[in-house]
Amino acid sequence: MINRKIIQGVLFIQACNLFISCAQFVPPTGGKKDEVIPKLINSIPKSEQKNFKDKTISLEFDELVDISSLRQELLIVPEAEGIFDIKSKSKTVILKFDKAFKDSTTYTINFRKGIKDLNERNESRNLKLVFSTGNNIDSMKIDGNIKSILTNQPILDAHVALYKLQDSLDLKKTKPNYFIKSDSSGHYQFENIKSGKYRIYAFMDKNNNLKYDTKTEEIGFRNDTINLNKNLSNINLLIANANNEKPKNQKVLPKAEDYTILFDKNIKSFVVKFENKNDSIPYYGEGKELKFYNTTQKTDTLKVNITATDSSGNALNYLQKIKFRESEKKRKEKKEYLTLNIKPKIGEVIEKNIKYEIDFDTPILKFDISKFKILSDTIREEKLENNNISWNKFKTKLQINKKLSTEREVKIEMGRGAFINIKGDSSDKIDLKYPLLKSENYALIEGNFEEKKISKIIQIINERYEVVAEQIAKEKFLFQNIKPGIYLIRIIKDKNENGYWDYGNIEKNLQPEEVTFYEEPIRLKANFEIRGLIIK
Repeated sequence: MINRKIIQGVLFIQACNLFISCAQFVPPTGGKKDEVIPKLINSIPKSEQKNFKDKTISLEFDELVDISSLRQELLIVPEAEGIFDIKSKSKTVILKFDKAFKDSTTYTINFRKGIKDLNERNESRNLKLVFSTGNNIDSMKIDGNIKSILTNQPILDAHVALYKLQDSLDLKKTKPNYFIKSDSSGHYQFENIKSGKYRIYAFMDKNNNLKYDTKTEEIGFRNDTINLNKNLSNINLLIANANNEKPKNQKVLPKAEDYTILFDKNIKSFVVKFENKNDSIPYYGEGKELKFYNTTQKTDTLKVNITATDSSGNALNYLQKIKFRESEKKRKEKKEYLTLNIKPKIGEVIEKNIKYEIDFDTPILKFDISKFKILSDTIREEKLENNNISWNKFKTKLQINKKLSTEREVKIEMGRGAFINIKGDSSDKIDLKYPLLKSENYALIEGNFEEKKISKIIQIINERYEVVAEQIAKEKFLFQNIKPGIYLIRIIKDKNENGYWDYGNIEKNLQPEEVTFYEEPIRLKANFEIRGLIIK
């Protein structure tokens, strides 16, 4: 029999342990959140100190700080030579440079969001340090805004760059004398700049090398020189892609059946000439791709002179040697069905003035029009004439334009073998139905331009900046059958009347063609008309 006192003792100990565990100290929760930002209480050098010659900068704060993102956020204007190290010791941040600062120069160190308190990560705001290695503190200012020319929206983190005026300036090799980044509203502001003459640019420095990469980075600039003998405001810049380098042949993809050449940018036109006319084979070029098809099973090397021209007229001329791979096995006797892409897609509404488009991934050798039928209200066949049909240069795009007598719907019937491509692949049997567009479900926009001499490309664009509809006009415009929604109206002044937007030329100091927007979005409802719109 267990001693009663022992049992009582065990129970007492368990009770004490339970009490102790329940009585453990827990910091109180809740209370006001710490929103106080770190405060700078001392620095070396002092703000606006002159004749600073040291290579070490220190900042003392009133609390412990987090500097984990400081290197990415730090902006030193003008750029300091050499490299520097960042250390944190207690409440002090130390920047140690391996080279001396330039003589008689005013420096601005902008810490942006790089200093935070250790507890709540509250960011220090508008923290910067200005000092001079000479007897004077430069005081000139410039400010403005950066926007995208094609969206009219502010640009965050665009590099705004000032270059001292010089005989020649290569943005791809030269770093700016002064630079700063735009904020979320697209605004930028230079302070403590030395008076003088400058050129100003804004570009998206994606690789953070302070140099302009023409292939990948948008850019905007002022044609004229800035004479900075007084403070300047509203020096605004519009940026866009402006790759004016000649196209380049990036790589080739040789196969047994075809040979593909890939370029580094979209090509507007290809001119192909075979050195030996007997070597001529089908080819197709669009976008960044030029493809040759080995329909005659050639195994020798072909020599082809190629001219690839982009939308700005930059042309690459060169001799290409084409060598197809050896076929590993004979092609299957059974032909494959060719691939095609149809617009409008099945089920989309269609107008009485039908605009039908079929894209093929390989040039078409034969089109049997007897196997392609358009039926109005599923029973009345609409006869196709030659003037209803058009092909592009490479026979990879078919367009059909015809006015129909339909009242309810349209049916497209494609019999098997209606299309045969240069490889011998034929199209499968396809039946498609489309409901007829009812104008009461759509909207209309009509208006005119105040300026009537210059040709304009007027575009209806959605909230994703996709072009929904466009026209070329000088005086009036009319958009019918626009789906309900919220749209912007974008106007491109097509001065050279080539039918598309020219993005200018940095090297030739040519600005892009002017792009403007109607002052406010257009809200369209079903069976809704906007007439008498005036575009200034």
